[in-house]
Amino acid sequence: MGRILFYIPFILFGMFYGFAAFSNIGPISYIAVVWLVLFFMSGFLLSKNFYWGGLLGILPAINLIYMGTRDTGQIINEMPIGIVVLIYYVICGIVSFINNRKSKNNINKA
Repeated sequence: MGRILFYIPFILFGMFYGFAAFSNIGPISYIAVVWLVLFFMSGFLLSKNFYWGGLLGILPAINLIYMGTRDTGQIINEMPIGIVVLIYYVICGIVSFINNRKSKNNINKA
């Protein structure tokens, strides 16, 4: 159950873009699909205790923060969302690093 926590951004953004795609709100940007792939890959790597997998999740967060600094006519500002996602993936990377160290220590003791 704990491993599914690494997939939360993928699930949330996937539901949002899936709803937007199937309700004919408008076209979905290709960069959103790249974000979803990066979120999935990040969740997969983090669930396998590869702490550097969090870097893949940080990339879309940095893009969101950058887009929040530009006046692109968006209804909502992307910067707060990007900051939350960035902090989330930093914390997930730390948790995965700690789990990786614990599992290596348990293997060495056996």
